[in-house]
Amino acid sequence: MKKQTTYILIISALLAASVMFTSCEKVSPQGVLIGNTSVDDRVKQSLVNFSAFEVAWDKSLPDTVLEYSFIVGSDSHITNDPGRLEEMLNIGIDSGDLFFCHLGDLADTKAEYYSNTEMVIRNATEKWMDKNLVPYTKENGDVYIDTLLYEDPYTGNLYYKNNYFIFPSALPFYPVVGNHDITHNGWALYSRLFKTSFYEFTVKVGGKYDRFIFLDSANGTLGKYQIDEIENGFFQRDKKDIRNTFVFTHTNIFRPSLNEFASTYCREEMYYILDKLADWNTTIMFYGHVHAWDERDFGNVHHITMPSMNFVDHPNGGDDLLVRITVTGDHEYKMDKVGLHSKERSKTELEALGYYVTTK
Repeated sequence: MKKQTTYILIISALLAASVMFTSCEKVSPQGVLIGNTSVDDRVKQSLVNFSAFEVAWDKSLPDTVLEYSFIVGSDSHITNDPGRLEEMLNIGIDSGDLFFCHLGDLADTKAEYYSNTEMVIRNATEKWMDKNLVPYTKENGDVYIDTLLYEDPYTGNLYYKNNYFIFPSALPFYPVVGNHDITHNGWALYSRLFKTSFYEFTVKVGGKYDRFIFLDSANGTLGKYQIDEIENGFFQRDKKDIRNTFVFTHTNIFRPSLNEFASTYCREEMYYILDKLADWNTTIMFYGHVHAWDERDFGNVHHITMPSMNFVDHPNGGDDLLVRITVTGDHEYKMDKVGLHSKERSKTELEALGYYVTTK
């Protein structure tokens, strides 16, 4: 009887923890609590990949351009139908946003779902390149037809079009990793496409710089190695003249409401994060994870927790599922909420588009 009671208590603890560690439905306690990688493993791999990329991450805008915008979404949980991510990227490309950010739980962990995600990224990259890039010419005016070398006239960056789908060589889509991206060996699927969970870049505009920092909090902690890299000056190594800092991660700190679980950070680590945001003179910190909107100021930092983009939570869409930030001047910005309204498509429609359709 005592052994049976022990088993019941263990199962109850696992089920309770599954609720605490995620706000998402239909999860297995084992998948939530046991990932195949630690945050330290992912950050070590990310730093190697980040330093190995040949393309420049930093963006330098022409002197005549004094403002730009970027768009942010979260928790798309792609399964059979990646329509909401399609819609987000199309909105960003059509509106001329400089880049697009995603705050974790991009796709649920099946190989087919990541194949669907990759197809969206490929299609959006082709559309982005066709709209934004021009053939790069030699000094004598000839075009580099043999290498398909293209230039972004806005930033001056060069791209090989035959490698267009390799992150981050073209499409300016910058995700962070979420807890659903690492369960059931999900990191292997995620990292094949996006390579990194911990990275940064700057945008030079009007002679000054804005910094964009992406942190790995998928396990509910930053981990020792990531904190060591932060303390070693990873985000301040070039000592640029920074006017704005924007930080993106998955696990949030504040509760959108009293009955919703938020941060899994220990108290000391939560204080460390808040102190570090102040050290960076952070303008906005973005979070996902709890599938609910929240906005507040703490110190001089504006904290925004994003709602989910997925069909389960919002089958008819909504007017506030994305956020567009327009950086307008020296430490100035404006924020607009952007809607997503695409409807989930049938199996026949998805298969006709080339997507994989599985039973959930």
